[in-house]
Amino acid sequence: MKGFGILEIVIAVSIISATIFSLSFVFIISSRLEEASLNKIRANFLAEEGLEATRFLRDQSWATNLGGLSIGTTYYLSFNAVNSVWSINTSNPGLIDNLFLRKVTAENVCRNDSYDIVSSCGTLDPDTKKINVSVEWLERGSTATISASTYLSDIFDN
Repeated sequence: MKGFGILEIVIAVSIISATIFSLSFVFIISSRLEEASLNKIRANFLAEEGLEATRFLRDQSWATNLGGLSIGTTYYLSFNAVNSVWSINTSNPGLIDNLFLRKVTAENVCRNDSYDIVSSCGTLDPDTKKINVSVEWLERGSTATISASTYLSDIFDN
């Protein structure tokens, strides 16, 4: 009976230690998941911003900005804050927020006799391009990627 009090203390300390360890482990995992989901949300916004920037460039001048994009070439978007102007070119402006790399590629668009977009080339549509925006970042030693796409046409004939 004399050692029974010590045994209760050892068991209580073990239970409390296991609980604290479990709670700290849950906190660490939730912090990692929160950071990963935050990066994914930011990457989604950057991809959507890339699509909006290409729409802006289309509206400015299809012929100057998007009509001449080469298929298979990687392009990068740059924003000039002084003039509030987007530009698209092949020189990499560097990481966004020291983490994200946004790339833009273009694809030709083909249409069938009904003027529907088709994957196997019927008739090439020179006034439409498929714009793909991908955002890459390093997460836990590997590269994570988010992609978004849209079709843009020379609707203003500019």
